[in-house]
Amino acid sequence: YHVYLLRIKDITEPQRDQIIQKIFEREVSVNVHFVPLPMMTYYKQEGYRIADYPVSYDNYSREISLPVYYNLTNDQIRTVIQAVIDSVEETIG
Repeated sequence: YHVYLLRIKDITEPQRDQIIQKIFEREVSVNVHFVPLPMMTYYKQEGYRIADYPVSYDNYSREISLPVYYNLTNDQIRTVIQAVIDSVEETIG
């Protein structure tokens, strides 16, 4: 099992979340696997602030993990691709 990341240029975190929701509505499972350490509870409690790591936050806010695994069929790949394209177009035009 591998995770492949999609980063969509110039979107916001709320737009990313909306895109993820629209992809789910097309019965494709995606997720966000990259979460910067300063956003995790332990590191927040230790005083780390995500504002001090703008590049990490920028990458996180635009990232969607795509389903990729060994026996993914060509039809499933096409379904994932179309779900992403349609969801992005509906969200940001």
